[in-house]
Amino acid sequence: MYNSAKQLQRVLTAREIRKTFIDFFTVNHDHKFVRSSPVVPFCDPTVAFVNAGMNQFKSVFLGTAVPPYKRVVNSQKCVRVGGKHNDLSVVGEDGYHHTFFEMLGNWSFGDYFKREACEMALELLRGPYNIDPARLYVTYFAGDNLLGIPADMECFEIWRSLGFPAERILPFGCKDNFWEMGPTGPCGPCTEIHIDHRPQLGNVNERAKLVNAGRADLTELWNLVFIQYNRNADGGITQLPSKHVDTGMGFERLAALLQNKSSNYDTDIFTPLFDGIQSFSKAPAYAGSYPDATNNALLDTSYRILADHARMVTACLADGMLPDQNQKLRRVLRKALNISEHVFVHENLLSQLVPIVVETLGEAYPEMSAKQQAVIELIAHEQEVYKNLRESSSKAFAEVLTEFPNLDDIDLMECPGFVPAYREFQVQRSKFPNNTIPGEFLYKLTDTYGLTEQSFLKLAELENMNCDLERYRAEVSLAKLKAKDPQRTGGSGINNEAHRVLQKRIVEAQAHLTGQLAATDNSHKYVYSYDAENQTYEIPHLRTKVLGMLHNDAEVSRTLGSRLHEPTDTLSIVTAASNFYYESGGQQSDTGKLLVCAKRVASIVYELDVICVKHLNDCVVHVCRLSVPSDAFELSVGDEVELRVDPTHRHMNTCHHTATHLLNGAIRGLFNKVTYQVSSAVTSEQCKLEVGLLGKRIQKGDVEQIEDLINRAICSGTPVQVENLTAADVLQQNDITMVPGEVYPEHGLRLVNVQCPELQLSSKELCCGTHVTNTKELSYFCIVNLKQTNRARYAFTAVAGRAAENVLKTAALLRHRVDLLEQQFKTDKLTNATEVELQTIRHNMLHTDIKLPYAFKLDTLDSINEMLRKLKESSRTTLKEFVEVEMRTLLQEKPLSTHPFILHYISSSALLEEIPLQRATKLCTDRPILVVSMCDNIVKARCCVPQQFISGQFNAEQWLQSFAATFKAQVSAPKGQDAQAVCNMKGRKVTNQFEEQLEKALANANAFALRYFEL
Repeated sequence: MYNSAKQLQRVLTAREIRKTFIDFFTVNHDHKFVRSSPVVPFCDPTVAFVNAGMNQFKSVFLGTAVPPYKRVVNSQKCVRVGGKHNDLSVVGEDGYHHTFFEMLGNWSFGDYFKREACEMALELLRGPYNIDPARLYVTYFAGDNLLGIPADMECFEIWRSLGFPAERILPFGCKDNFWEMGPTGPCGPCTEIHIDHRPQLGNVNERAKLVNAGRADLTELWNLVFIQYNRNADGGITQLPSKHVDTGMGFERLAALLQNKSSNYDTDIFTPLFDGIQSFSKAPAYAGSYPDATNNALLDTSYRILADHARMVTACLADGMLPDQNQKLRRVLRKALNISEHVFVHENLLSQLVPIVVETLGEAYPEMSAKQQAVIELIAHEQEVYKNLRESSSKAFAEVLTEFPNLDDIDLMECPGFVPAYREFQVQRSKFPNNTIPGEFLYKLTDTYGLTEQSFLKLAELENMNCDLERYRAEVSLAKLKAKDPQRTGGSGINNEAHRVLQKRIVEAQAHLTGQLAATDNSHKYVYSYDAENQTYEIPHLRTKVLGMLHNDAEVSRTLGSRLHEPTDTLSIVTAASNFYYESGGQQSDTGKLLVCAKRVASIVYELDVICVKHLNDCVVHVCRLSVPSDAFELSVGDEVELRVDPTHRHMNTCHHTATHLLNGAIRGLFNKVTYQVSSAVTSEQCKLEVGLLGKRIQKGDVEQIEDLINRAICSGTPVQVENLTAADVLQQNDITMVPGEVYPEHGLRLVNVQCPELQLSSKELCCGTHVTNTKELSYFCIVNLKQTNRARYAFTAVAGRAAENVLKTAALLRHRVDLLEQQFKTDKLTNATEVELQTIRHNMLHTDIKLPYAFKLDTLDSINEMLRKLKESSRTTLKEFVEVEMRTLLQEKPLSTHPFILHYISSSALLEEIPLQRATKLCTDRPILVVSMCDNIVKARCCVPQQFISGQFNAEQWLQSFAATFKAQVSAPKGQDAQAVCNMKGRKVTNQFEEQLEKALANANAFALRYFEL
């Protein structure tokens, strides 16, 4: 493909080619080197990967950011596996497509323009790279009448002045020579430099016809874009006040040219990887063949695919992208694993290639060297997940994959509801407008099939659809509100449905209202100080004006108290400024008061309870209810109000948010494993942090170690520093913790930094939440729960500040109770009440919302369980005798003459781990008997009916069913016995409402038996 007619004295290596490019612009032309941005899009939600050199400078072209320097040069890591630029399907089939590649580029931000850009490009190609200009063709923009833009004759004349004959300067239209960022925004003409790889085949005029013809022997080498226009919303074009230059040259293609290779894969970028594959797998060496009509070239194609994918996977994982959160990355990774196993018969091959990728790229991109071990561990984890998934695949699962092959990229073991959800999606998708899955349907996927937000986002990605997340989250909020207060949400049935519809309309009305209003100044939410004496925060009250208002879902300019009598009535009030924190960054919103002065009597002040705060279209919406109903209340748009944040609520939110950061930092620092944040939730009651942690199983001792480290950091009184940064600032730092997949804004980024070097605890996170000013303000920290949510994820629940102090007090009281019981054991002063109390304590610890330190809880449960074990071993015979005594006493008190049947709950059964109910029924053979037991929250029942009492209207099975229906339990006869005579109810776990259920079930069974015996 590429044959250089003019040989270099010495062939440059890939490292030297990259370095030559950067040095040429930095040393010779005063450019500043700017490191490559990660391949994870940082502040651009429109792309899944950084796919061009200009991505990190997009905001500069849009005018929303100040350029870091006037002149910039770099080599940018790029990935193309989806959307407009998708090379995945053809990688390996030819010699020049890649999923990962490097883009060499130089930029001018309002400095030099066309002439200098062309001159520098030609100087580099002709000089350091020693390319014969006689092999080059250049293009320029031919103009467009519809756009009203003339031909770029300035560019034509520049190339003429640089020695290009007219026959090598070719005009092309918008398709090839006019660059646009999008439907609107910066745009401009470009000039491309093409190179002829086989100039000997024809004269200049004949070869010129092959430019932009898609030929492999005459290809584009370098594109120079001149950004001088702006595309307006109406489609018109206007001149930009400042002009820019953006150039891009594919590194792999340049290396093939300069190394005189016919394929990018023949360069020293790829040959070390081919050597590694051959060495590790012992496969035949790479021969460079390509598929054609007679040969599918499977082995060589697999070499190319695996080498390419190893580079892409290493780059993505080193930059913090995770397969869990990017299905395209997972698809590429699994394809590489499949090729390793099935073509090269070496399942660990991909991991073994990572050091070779790092060796070839690590000098240019040091983050790859720093993250090499983490990349290997992530690949090993994904390999294990994929292997387990395939090994556990049943026939039914194989059928599902046959029906929906895309699901091979989904870990269905972690989301068992995905398949039925996907089936319903396929049925309903034709009803979804604008290629968007409605929020109501997304909530159904969550509520009915158990899909998480991450799961249905994967579904949408598979189908190239969008999700209405705003409506979905409104549905989730409504469900939470209903769970907390069903009366307020309308109870059930028609009223509840009406309220749900109203809430949807309110959300829509809030979005519409805020879309018409000026932005709220919300900077005041960060203005607060700590009052050490009272251990709370002082938050200045804020006077501001009402910009807009909704009464429920209706926009109003004035509202009266007489209209606010219903408990569900709300006012959504948008103000010019606000000191309230709205829900974001995992932190719940502030609560507080909104004060309104009476218009007729100035001394009267009405209070509105601010129950939640939202952020829509840059406006802060305070959702309020009138604290005390009053017909005299009045509020109008334009009125002045006073905003008062609840300092106690804010204080606890603030403590828990900083505690979440310290917890994240402690986990990362202590275990030295691949760690990433999955989610967080901060409330005034507690904080939750879910993290992925590879290669480490969290035990009780680890929890204690985490708590100890954080509490030492609290005692150290370390300042919590907050710094405002831009996206460009962040990209120049290596040690900032960011949430994988999160899209951050370009400006106004807040870096929350806590450094305790003497404790080796470091936390640097981008965060918009509120935080303490010093770690001492947290007072104390403890973890109250730990749950393993899947193979390598753990969800921590923790408390800090006053909440932690309250937990410690609760633990101290409980410990005192348990100590007294242990003392009874030592002195043998045991009573029947001892076990009851132990069981009660155990039940409360396991089944109520009581918060206790996690390690303390495990230790205390171990103590209680050990005491129960010893107690039951010593008293098992006595307790079983209690059952017989209880039954014999009952039968004496209820003789057959007055009680034709026995229906009884054995109260002493609660003291036993299990009780064979036939022991009780054997004592009563002269009449029907139904007995019930409850051990360890499992209710059981047994019914026996002597033969003389059995009829079509009454038997053991019928009678027991009348009882079991309340518990929705199954009944059946013991094996080999007649269900009409003997029947058992299968054990059923019961809740705290057991007494109510038991009373109802006994009443039903009693009524059933009475009907028979009254006949």
